[in-house]
Amino acid sequence: MNKIKDYLALGLTILCGNLLCSCEEEETHNYNEVYAQVDACINQNRLLLKVEQETDKACLFFDEDTVFIPTESIVSINTDATAWKTTLTGIDGTTIIIPTLGNSLNLSKENIKVNPTGYAPCSMQLTVPFPVEGRLKVCVKGKHGSHSDLSHLFSKFGYNHQEYIHGLYRDSKNTVDVSFTNKEGKVLLTETIEVETTTPEDLVPDFFSARQTVISKPDKMEPGVTIVNDQGGGEYDAHRAYMLDSDGEVRWYLWLRNHPKLNITAHCGFKRLANGNFLGGDARKGNLFEFDMVGNLVKEWDIASKGYTFHHDVTEMPNGNLLATVTKAGSLNSEGTYTRFDYVIEVNRETGDITTEWDLKKCMDPSRDALMSKQDIEDFKHNWAHSNAVEYSQEDDCILVSNRYQGLVKLTRDNQLVWFLTPHRGAKKNRSSLLMPLDANRNLITDKEVQDGKTYHEDFDWVWGAHCPVILDNGHILIFDNGYHRRHEEIDLYSQVGYSRAVEYEINEKQKTIQQVWEYGHKEQGRRCYSVALSSVQYLPQTNHVLFGPGVGTPNVNGAGGKIIEVDYKTKEVVYEVHISRPDYLVFHRVSRMSLYPEGL
Repeated sequence: MNKIKDYLALGLTILCGNLLCSCEEEETHNYNEVYAQVDACINQNRLLLKVEQETDKACLFFDEDTVFIPTESIVSINTDATAWKTTLTGIDGTTIIIPTLGNSLNLSKENIKVNPTGYAPCSMQLTVPFPVEGRLKVCVKGKHGSHSDLSHLFSKFGYNHQEYIHGLYRDSKNTVDVSFTNKEGKVLLTETIEVETTTPEDLVPDFFSARQTVISKPDKMEPGVTIVNDQGGGEYDAHRAYMLDSDGEVRWYLWLRNHPKLNITAHCGFKRLANGNFLGGDARKGNLFEFDMVGNLVKEWDIASKGYTFHHDVTEMPNGNLLATVTKAGSLNSEGTYTRFDYVIEVNRETGDITTEWDLKKCMDPSRDALMSKQDIEDFKHNWAHSNAVEYSQEDDCILVSNRYQGLVKLTRDNQLVWFLTPHRGAKKNRSSLLMPLDANRNLITDKEVQDGKTYHEDFDWVWGAHCPVILDNGHILIFDNGYHRRHEEIDLYSQVGYSRAVEYEINEKQKTIQQVWEYGHKEQGRRCYSVALSSVQYLPQTNHVLFGPGVGTPNVNGAGGKIIEVDYKTKEVVYEVHISRPDYLVFHRVSRMSLYPEGL
């Protein structure tokens, strides 16, 4: 069938040439024009949908077009829906084969492989050979109505399609619509199949904690699924990721415990690369990995052999290189004490070379312990910064590094401090880089107690033990303010009155000022969303919402653990809220909304 076009053009030429010899000049001209229309439809990949024969003409209804052929020029037109073709025979005996919409995709169990790699129980590999060129669209039907359907139109236009399909419910019989579409994505034929998933014993998802959906308003939510980067059994357990739909149902997960390479400790979790694959790192062995949604390893960057060990966060830069927070072997402070969690590196994506290194000891003060609680002070000399996130500022080729025990810093490529977002207490070395707080009217807050973080202003408060900085399109900084050791209160680590929040700041780099322009969590949730560590925040651009994710020890309906809250930026209305509980209270590092399938796939 792939050769249809090759001999079709020849067939049309022969037919039209014979017609030219046997007909009057005016009639021949009309016939040539008619067959040229058929040829154009085929060359434009317009599939023939049906044929209707009338007394004086045959009506060929193509996808997006119709061609009328005079009856006197045709001997016969026969459609074989099973073979997806129509055979047109001209008056001179010339035969033309026209690609035609068939009556079945002929799907069977042979086309489906559930859990194709052994690591993705809610995914399957679907193989579909189309008799003619088209695109593949797949929809996994939801259990709770059309809003829970998960569908995707694949970009490839061709005959043979083999794709990974995601969104199956685990341990369930799933209804899946498989559709043949035209180049523009218009569905021309759909076949429904049933796909059953079962969880092998070695893939039992013991990390799925008690989970309850408290609020779900799908018509108001940001499109997509929510990936939960699960904490696992501790900081150095093999982390797991799973995706929840708008009903809070698990629709995908990757269980890598038995993977020979990817039994990784991902810390902040899996991040999606521009090419659609995931990026993560191994905090035990040190290396970075690229892998797909079913656990196929695509690339490994060996930074361990270069003296670095990954921890917490890695992100992709616009040029494709990778930024990672790392520990450097042999790192010593001025007293000769070994330090960790205080370097950032840029890794060349193609070669694996380290192109830039930032040593935080050189731009910050490793002796500053003003933001440490008594519970953590014993480890202070080794873990004085505890970098937990890195972001790239493309506008000025700088990086933002979030440090649990110091604050948020912006650094140039040559490791110069641009600004330092932190309570001023104990910051002696970097006072010229400290940001000065402003009130709602953009007046300086001169109260030393506010500047030092001993108290707060009604318009402003600092971040404490923060995580997950986000650079917004307007240049503002959105960040998760954990509230760890807030205002230097020792009780805050296990406080019953502590609070966490999502907070947005506007920073003027020239004047070294900072203004708080938005927050959620303090007044609205209070202690109900307090998370002493981990956690995340994400801006959702399609809806102007914020995804707020306290992930540790947060009180909820089933005890304590984490919450996923989607809130309207303007109104503060909560449109999605899921509570996840676990006996040890450790649930996730980060949660984020994303499309189930990568863009462009």
